[in-house]
Amino acid sequence: MMTRENKWLIINAFIFVLVGVLFLFGYNMYKEQLVVNQYKEYIPTVTSLKEEKVEDSIIQKKITLKNGSEVVGYAYVGSDFAEGIPATDGGPKELRIQVVTDKSGVIKKVFIEYSEHTPDYVKYVEQYFEALSGTAIIDYKKVDEVAGASAKSMPIVREILTEATKLITGKEPNPKELPDPYKDIFENYDSYEVDTTFTATDKVTKKEIVKDASDVILGYAFTVTGTVDDIPYHDGPARITLLVGIDTSGKIVGLQTLLSEHTSSFYDMHNPYFDNLSGVAIDSYETVDTISGATLSLNLIKQLLDAVKAVA
Repeated sequence: MMTRENKWLIINAFIFVLVGVLFLFGYNMYKEQLVVNQYKEYIPTVTSLKEEKVEDSIIQKKITLKNGSEVVGYAYVGSDFAEGIPATDGGPKELRIQVVTDKSGVIKKVFIEYSEHTPDYVKYVEQYFEALSGTAIIDYKKVDEVAGASAKSMPIVREILTEATKLITGKEPNPKELPDPYKDIFENYDSYEVDTTFTATDKVTKKEIVKDASDVILGYAFTVTGTVDDIPYHDGPARITLLVGIDTSGKIVGLQTLLSEHTSSFYDMHNPYFDNLSGVAIDSYETVDTISGATLSLNLIKQLLDAVKAVA
């Protein structure tokens, strides 16, 4: 027979366990409410959330944001690693970001949860995130990236945004609408045609005849490309492809970058130099003062201009 003392021990133990369970339940509810309050900053109608893992994706976690039984938004957490991060030991370093959208897929907030990447470059990534707010996630590529963002960090950012887009919309992101470089270079541009008599070189891959609406030749567009090694934050040879416009008198009328794998914060330093080349004869482009800095990029740019000069 159970003694009165043992009964009280059992009752006290039960009470102790019950209090512990209630405490843990209350504590977990409190923690969840703190998280809900965080999302209220971005989507004020959130009252609860549901977390679930995402398998086989750069996205590790999906968070469904609700008001009662109604879905009002989503949050996606994704991360990846990159090697060769500046000012580190060169080993794999994590970047983890979270993307918050309303239920229609409009970006409300993108922020860094955790980063082992260089703060001096990550700050430009954060500026890009600020610019994304209010954009439909399917159109995120149409928002200009911020010059100076690390060439190591941005591929991770793009991949996470792309996967979040596909999870929310079931579609690939819309491509960025690029301006027509021929219109930017040639005033009165209407059309161009490939010069089939031109023989490509190792750098100048194409020559095009540019015309106005009356079929009058305005000049020629040369596509020229090349690579250089040892560009900061880039593994292997880094390519530049330029479109160089030359009028019928042999003067440069404009220059557009079609592709640059060089570090944008350095490469963009040469934009004033490109502008100053307009109106200068290609035969004497060397007379135009260059911009100090980013020497590796500048040396390649000069090689490309020399290659156009040789065939123009």
